[in-house]
Amino acid sequence: MEKTKILTDSELQKIAYFLQKDSGISLDEQKLQRFRGKIDEIVKKYSHDDFHSFYHRLRFLNDQHIKQDLINAITVNETYFWRESEQFFILCDEILPKIIGKKNMPKVRILVSPSSSGEELYSIMLAILNTKGLLEKAYIELVGIDIDSMMIAKAKKGLYDKRSVSKLPQNLLEKYFVQEGNSYKIDETLKQSATFLQKNIFDLSLEKELGKFDIIFSRNMLIYFNLEDKKRCYEQFERLLKEDGYLFLGHADSNNIDKSKFKPILTHSYVFQKS
Repeated sequence: MEKTKILTDSELQKIAYFLQKDSGISLDEQKLQRFRGKIDEIVKKYSHDDFHSFYHRLRFLNDQHIKQDLINAITVNETYFWRESEQFFILCDEILPKIIGKKNMPKVRILVSPSSSGEELYSIMLAILNTKGLLEKAYIELVGIDIDSMMIAKAKKGLYDKRSVSKLPQNLLEKYFVQEGNSYKIDETLKQSATFLQKNIFDLSLEKELGKFDIIFSRNMLIYFNLEDKKRCYEQFERLLKEDGYLFLGHADSNNIDKSKFKPILTHSYVFQKS
């Protein structure tokens, strides 16, 4: 028997429009229907008798609890360790040596956005640790940001299931993880070396709060944005990157990139440099 719909299609569209303007997440009709049940549950959770009071609380009272629940419900965080690992080798073998070679013992800052539940940031960290000589020549700081509070909490915990670590080289799994039942916990020292923050990439205060970065990894985020918000995102990347900084994108993210702002370095690997 089909569940009773709490929201009408037009009410669902209103919520989608609000979220797109607030967070940049673009939901087409197919995605809206996919997440309808989750959004209905959030409306029920806050015990509103009618949509108007719920929407008023969301939009005009700026209720952060409702907003965060909605964001957590509609963001898809399908990730695992060592995903698209070719870029990690490019980072360690080509990009980091270029940056480090510019001056003695530099501090190199890497931003991962979105960081999801931490697998990508920790994979970068493991690749760096597994590359001889990098840490002897530079201090490397890794910062991960994500709009989903539940994913940030999971990243900070550093506990992963077998599927998540299944692609990780066995030597790295054995060296940097402790098995706890059916789960794998990342080494405490590595966990303490990573910074995870709940942030919205469109927040214009990010540059002031976080400073500038030498490298940004942003894989599988821009596919959720429309053209206007992709442009906004690239502008934010430009602000957050240092001069000649590098941008690593996922294979589906590089459409419509402004090549006057970011020149391709390795086109087949979706690596760009700030112009």
